[in-house]
Amino acid sequence: MASLQRLFKFSLLMGVVSVSIAMSGCTSIKGVAVQQTPTKVVFGEVWGYLIRGHEDQLTGAEPFTDICYFSAELTDEGRITEAIARPSFTLGIGAQPRIYLVVTELSNSALMHFSLNPTYGVRTLLVGDICRVSQDFDGVQIDFEAVPREEAQNFWDFLQELRNALPSTKTLSVALPARTGAKADAYQYSKIAPIVDRVIIMAYDEHWSTSSPGPVASLPWCSNVLAYTQTVIDNGKIVMGLPLYGRAWQDKKLARALGFQNVQDLITGKNARTGYQSEIGPYFEYSEKVQVKVFYEDIRSLREKLDLYKSKAVRSIAFWRIGLSPAELWSNIGSPFSDQGQESPPAWQ
Repeated sequence: MASLQRLFKFSLLMGVVSVSIAMSGCTSIKGVAVQQTPTKVVFGEVWGYLIRGHEDQLTGAEPFTDICYFSAELTDEGRITEAIARPSFTLGIGAQPRIYLVVTELSNSALMHFSLNPTYGVRTLLVGDICRVSQDFDGVQIDFEAVPREEAQNFWDFLQELRNALPSTKTLSVALPARTGAKADAYQYSKIAPIVDRVIIMAYDEHWSTSSPGPVASLPWCSNVLAYTQTVIDNGKIVMGLPLYGRAWQDKKLARALGFQNVQDLITGKNARTGYQSEIGPYFEYSEKVQVKVFYEDIRSLREKLDLYKSKAVRSIAFWRIGLSPAELWSNIGSPFSDQGQESPPAWQ
């Protein structure tokens, strides 16, 4: 009788359980819904950028082999004067990722000229500063995004000088803008790649804050960036960057300077009521409808990029930045630690 009751309950269960869904990661076995774990894509190295002061954004579930600690900034004199302590992280599987100090200057082209041109005697001092502040790190990453074209050779010489000054055991990497073809400026892949151990290709900002609206990193564009990169840089040195952020564009630029007649036209056109205070002068207010267009990354778009890079034999990927990702991203990426049965990052090749 007990056996018959169990059979009846099982038959009833089979009749009421619904199945189906490609999107939820489920499948069915004789009508019973079964949750599937996403198929993981595995890379030799998984890099992530971590902002100083945001250490709590690292959960330990991420499959990172390498963490870029962002950042040490140049002073107005082209030096690095602060001491930066190496953070300590242990991933959920007990692994210790390599940690690199990122040295940045993102917008000041005049400071780059002053710091890189040997005429001013600062470059060698800066190299010494970088060696000093990175002493407790596994290496250094240079992220100079405002190097003038005329300082190209000085930038390459700086990288070579830094490589010579750093201990051979420390990794030197450089973050470079994404390219779909050669460009005669300071960021020529063919000139930089032979000097450094890794080149992080910032395959994002296809559209940027002041451009027309569009995706941060569309799949065809990423494919074109990778295709060019692999013709110039040895595959073992390439680290393809993926964005974990989106951008929003509004269709009207509302903050602008106005001449007197412009103001009068606005008052008339908006039927606005003006006011006046001695302390601030005349003013008025009106409402304006603004259309905002947002492009962003989700687990589908990120997985498509991961699959693209894996299919093209990319060994290493990097995420900008830790703390911005969909929660389920890390379950789509296998850990190089566990897959290789070790508790330290895979050896450099």
